[in-house]
Amino acid sequence: MKTVFNSSLLLLFMLLMGCAENSNKSKQTDINQADNVSVEISIEGMSCMSCVANVQKTLSDLNGINEVKVSLENKNATLHYNPNIISIDKIKQSINEIGYNTGTVKKLSQ
Repeated sequence: MKTVFNSSLLLLFMLLMGCAENSNKSKQTDINQADNVSVEISIEGMSCMSCVANVQKTLSDLNGINEVKVSLENKNATLHYNPNIISIDKIKQSINEIGYNTGTVKKLSQ
């Protein structure tokens, strides 16, 4: 009986901590959204949807990038990022490191 009670308390504690953590992340995202910049980066070397997925995952995993859309047809990536957290040079470097070539960067109006 004591083990069940302790397990229930532990589960309740973990649930409450998870909710508090998600609340803090939401507030942080709202603050960062004001600083976001939208850009379109041309990318050469993508030839299939696997390439698109590779670029998409690489960019999505970078801290400071909030949204990514990669287009095989247009040979580019459109993304929203926070320049206070990550630079456009780091973003381009990450794409180049996985075997693609970045070209022009066009700033988009928001």
